[in-house]
Amino acid sequence: MTLIVAHRGAASDAPENTMAAFQLAVEMGADAIELDVHLTADGKLAVIHDETLDRTTNLSGAVVSKTLAQIRRGDAGYRYEAGDGSFPFRGKKLRVPTLTEVLDWLPDGVGLAVEIKARAAAGPTVEALRSSRVRAAGAVSVISFDEAAIDEAHRLDPELPTGYLLVPFQSSEPALTFAVEHGHAAILPWEADLGLDPAPLLALARAYGRRVGCYVVNDPERMKQLAALGLWGFVTDLPGVARVALGPSAST
Repeated sequence: MTLIVAHRGAASDAPENTMAAFQLAVEMGADAIELDVHLTADGKLAVIHDETLDRTTNLSGAVVSKTLAQIRRGDAGYRYEAGDGSFPFRGKKLRVPTLTEVLDWLPDGVGLAVEIKARAAAGPTVEALRSSRVRAAGAVSVISFDEAAIDEAHRLDPELPTGYLLVPFQSSEPALTFAVEHGHAAILPWEADLGLDPAPLLALARAYGRRVGCYVVNDPERMKQLAALGLWGFVTDLPGVARVALGPSAST
């Protein structure tokens, strides 16, 4: 079964990386949620994509320069703009979540992909996941574009699946070799880099005992093609569209 992984939650319909987006993604039928983590000045794991607060909140400055309490004073729904130009989530008390908050909330049966944005977050991320329900269920992966970050995560917990995110136009075959040599479970290239026929790459990955996912897939026909070929999972901004395209999940 190809997993539908909600990119920063249902980020097209709610502010990215917020509890509102995560909850909506689950309601839409996502199999798993993808989120990003950064370390705060006091060593907490904040769920936010950018290094700074400027794009997604009404605050400014680097995440690493502020304490969690300072960050939590910001409005994480402030910048989200609906299609009609309105800002429906402003003042709705949305805050930048912590990884622990998400782990405590995450419903049973829903997977999680944690993208480490800052290398220093690798150790705290592994520690946070160690006693989590989703870790016990075998439904969590740690992913990163930073080779050193996933290497560190794998070193700290060899049983925790790790995935290597590839930047656009990065070749998949050498990345697959890297994953094999370093013990990582999967590679996740940019969707366009899979090409029109990803079957040979998927076959090679299976031969190596590795999985292939990709980001970001928003076209229903492409979703169907990748699922038919046995792709492990894809990250999408449109989990509701993906659920319709792929049909009911095995758990429903």
